[in-house]
Amino acid sequence: MALDITVTDELRYEGIAREFVNRIQNIRKENGYNVTDKITVQIEDLEFVREAIKKYASYIGSQTLATSVTLVKTFDRKNVREIDIDDNILKISVGKV
Repeated sequence: MALDITVTDELRYEGIAREFVNRIQNIRKENGYNVTDKITVQIEDLEFVREAIKKYASYIGSQTLATSVTLVKTFDRKNVREIDIDDNILKISVGKV
């Protein structure tokens, strides 16, 4: 029996999406949001996450209670954080609706 350990683009995108869910949930907790609070998420529009966010925005939103998950070039709020995804630093903002 052979095991195919090839990481396809689709698997990579799914992994990135799951990592975003984890990071967003941690930010929610750090911000003191209630479990039922609706949020909005802005993610820096960088090439290495663009396709993953486009494909999995609804998944990320459903897992984090985000009413929107958007890619942005510039942020319209102050609570921007830097996070590390796959050894790449990018900015993300999570705000309560």
